[in-house]
Amino acid sequence: MRRPVIIVSLFLAVLALGACGPHTRLPDPKPLPAGQTFAGVWWSKQFEHMYLRQTGEEVHGIYTFKHGGTLDGKANGNLLKFTWIDPGDKSEARRSMKGKGWLELTKKGDKVVLKGQWGYNKHMSGGGPWTAEFVRAMDSDDPRSLEEWRENR
Repeated sequence: MRRPVIIVSLFLAVLALGACGPHTRLPDPKPLPAGQTFAGVWWSKQFEHMYLRQTGEEVHGIYTFKHGGTLDGKANGNLLKFTWIDPGDKSEARRSMKGKGWLELTKKGDKVVLKGQWGYNKHMSGGGPWTAEFVRAMDSDDPRSLEEWRENR
């Protein structure tokens, strides 16, 4: 009689742990490399162009993968924690999606890179890697919003 109770208890424990979702230990924030910020145009093999603007600790921008999405977060040194949103489109029967993620900014030689992860809903990982390489500073012609990017593509 005791064995079924142990099996059921183990099953419930595993179920509870699985419901917690993916857990990732984030890197500890470090000072940004000299002269660097998250602002600029970045190229991501996962999310294509990223146009990021930074004011103080606040970082806002868009990414251009497929129909595009937004990214809003807060920087702490070289670590950016953010929320992303793909707003979807009712006319195309595309659901909106959202999640969280993190990016660590580092400098490798002459290259400035972002490396991190993204996840769905409240999870900061589990969706996949998110990497990007700095391309250039922002121009006045660069899109400020997802709507502006969609109008001009």
